[in-house]
Amino acid sequence: AAMASAARDALGTMDRDVVADGVLHVHTPLLFSRPMSDLLGRDVYIKLDPFQPSGSFKLRGIGYTCQKALKHGARSFTSSSGGNAGLATAYAGAALGVPTTVVVPSTTPEFIRDRLAALGARVVVHGAQWSEANEEAVRRNEKDGGKLVHPFDDPDTWTGHATLVHETVADLAKAPRTMTKDAVSPSDDERTTKIAAIVTCVGGGGLLAGILQGLRETGLSEHTRVVAAETLGADSMTTSLEAGKVVTLPGITSVAKSLGAAAPSSTVFTMAYELYDRDEKSRLVMPLRVTDHDAVNACLRFADDHRVLVEPACGAALAAVYGGQKKAETWLKGLKDGPVVVEVCGGAIVDRGVLEAYAKQFGIEE
Repeated sequence: AAMASAARDALGTMDRDVVADGVLHVHTPLLFSRPMSDLLGRDVYIKLDPFQPSGSFKLRGIGYTCQKALKHGARSFTSSSGGNAGLATAYAGAALGVPTTVVVPSTTPEFIRDRLAALGARVVVHGAQWSEANEEAVRRNEKDGGKLVHPFDDPDTWTGHATLVHETVADLAKAPRTMTKDAVSPSDDERTTKIAAIVTCVGGGGLLAGILQGLRETGLSEHTRVVAAETLGADSMTTSLEAGKVVTLPGITSVAKSLGAAAPSSTVFTMAYELYDRDEKSRLVMPLRVTDHDAVNACLRFADDHRVLVEPACGAALAAVYGGQKKAETWLKGLKDGPVVVEVCGGAIVDRGVLEAYAKQFGIEE
């Protein structure tokens, strides 16, 4: 019963003492997508996490992680992400009134450094790549005795990310019947909400871990398939699942830099492998590789269809649908009942200019 009420209020298994004064993320819209439904030939809903205050889903987990650390006595936050995790940490620090340092590699764009600083974070530039920035962040954090906020590998962060599944289940239960014919069996007075698939992108695996946790918490873990999309050149999870062990890529060659973890979290890999290591039709984690071209093209089509800008990292998930039915055959095969839900994770490292430059780079006509 406690689990059912936790699911109802969309906060999942977050510690209620930690979030007694509220959470930092917002309950984002879940919208029926007519263009995407027409493409796939079945109901598609989009979960709009670009509308989180920090620009991406990251605030769900990182906001909760920071709140919990504060409750346990942390006096400062440190992040080593020059991307969406850094922005989420800086936002959380500002919201909670906790001094925050973000250590970024020299490759971090100026406009992101400015945005971090505008949130009140102290921005330190160190090293040429993330691993060097991370070492410096660890060193500074040890000196400050604060909380080192990892971009993706933290169970509290996964608990925060799981809220997107709780929200989706709650919102589908209230959606108009005509638009959820796939979601509800007509004779069902209780309206048990089923989800056939959640389509997401994967970097280090934090979002995937949160989705898998949320499906367990809502009783859907043996029903809902998770389609885990990555771009070629940032496909560490797919490569690892195929190899049956964690594989480290020699480098990240994709433009989807936010997916750029050279190796996935080993804990998340283990979680995913258990659901992948089955015959193809009954797989509940289905990895998917898409090209940078397809990811960028999906961002452009999504902007036209839904008037929202997202990063190519998020475009990897969108490409799973925008590739159309033929390309989606592998993951559509053997789906159970319910609609397809696309986790539109967002990403703040994009603007019209960035997207237009990518379109030009890949020869995509506007």
